[in-house]
Amino acid sequence: MKTTIKKALTGLLLIAGVIYLLDRGCVFYHLTGVPCPGCGMTRAHLAAMQLDFQTAFLMHPLWPVTVPLLGWAYWKKGRFFVSRRNNAVFTGMLVVVYLGVYLVRLCLLFPDTPPMQFDTGALLPSVYQWLRKII
Repeated sequence: MKTTIKKALTGLLLIAGVIYLLDRGCVFYHLTGVPCPGCGMTRAHLAAMQLDFQTAFLMHPLWPVTVPLLGWAYWKKGRFFVSRRNNAVFTGMLVVVYLGVYLVRLCLLFPDTPPMQFDTGALLPSVYQWLRKII
């Protein structure tokens, strides 16, 4: 029973820490100007908490899957299955699904539809523009 309470409290602290870090903004996005594969996930969960499921799915279509998967992985100590092979196959499938959804979202929504907007003020685009001016 004590380990269950410890796991629950650790999970809550982890969620609070992630929310705190995400409040600062996506490092990948602020560096490259291109949204990361998880871009819109926080906004999707916030919309879902307000029962605005249409906006939630627009922000990130995998929002209902992510938290249960992370909870399952945390509860199972980072492993989805006992078998190492099954764990690797399942993890690989998750990576393919998330990257596939990311690529589709980039093709359909990038560069001007939220949350897949391009940030011209990000570090790398700014450096690129600066270099173009001096060359």
